[in-house]
Amino acid sequence: MLEQAMLREQFLALLDKERQAERLYADLSSRLTDPVLRRQVEELHRDKQRHIALAERLLEIVE
Repeated sequence: MLEQAMLREQFLALLDKERQAERLYADLSSRLTDPVLRRQVEELHRDKQRHIALAERLLEIVE
């Protein structure tokens, strides 16, 4: 039970960081004018969205 609680806390911390990064990439991509750089940042944004979904799924598993 203690291990599960520790895992939950770690996944919550990870999820918080991933959400922060996702918001930053979304904001940055909306302000970029260089199309190549914008595509690269949008790809990073999509990666962060996938990471968030995975972290949420991991939380579901440990709860």
